[in-house]
Amino acid sequence: MLAVASASVSKGRRAGVATALGLALGGLVWATLTIMGAATAFELFPNAVLAFRLMGASYLIWLGVKYLRNAWTGQGAVMQITQVDYSNWTAFRTGFVVIMTNPKAVLYFSSVYAAFIQATAPIWVWCVILLFSQTTAFLQHCLTVWLFSSRAVLRKIEAAQRRVNGVIGTLYCGLGIGVATDALRRL
Repeated sequence: MLAVASASVSKGRRAGVATALGLALGGLVWATLTIMGAATAFELFPNAVLAFRLMGASYLIWLGVKYLRNAWTGQGAVMQITQVDYSNWTAFRTGFVVIMTNPKAVLYFSSVYAAFIQATAPIWVWCVILLFSQTTAFLQHCLTVWLFSSRAVLRKIEAAQRRVNGVIGTLYCGLGIGVATDALRRL
């Protein structure tokens, strides 16, 4: 949600929706990999989980530092919706990378699917569940886009731009440090 809200606020609705699409596609990839046995593969190769977690942590910290730098300097205005170097493709890719570098996604899908779906269920049941779950996730992200890109919210955020960038940067850094610490603690 943080990635979608951030893209919606800083780059506009299209970027928010593109980020949501990236997250939904990444969720679909993780869910599909889970069905195909990625959870088992991660159990067999714990270093792969560690690598994914550390990559994800690094990416979150990089995003956080970028926001904190903008908060400190006053650059990177929240309302720069027409920034040339931030295309819809970049927003989509950001959403996709955020979820693909998060191994908690495969753990989430494997635990939910194992708890509620029989392993012997026909393939069409799995396909319906995959499509339904990712469509629902995408629609939830679109609700976040709509909320965080509304004019009233944007005016309030613009008034508190540096603080908003600081809060977002702190959250990203905190999440990244938390993920890295947890990953390294499990060594």
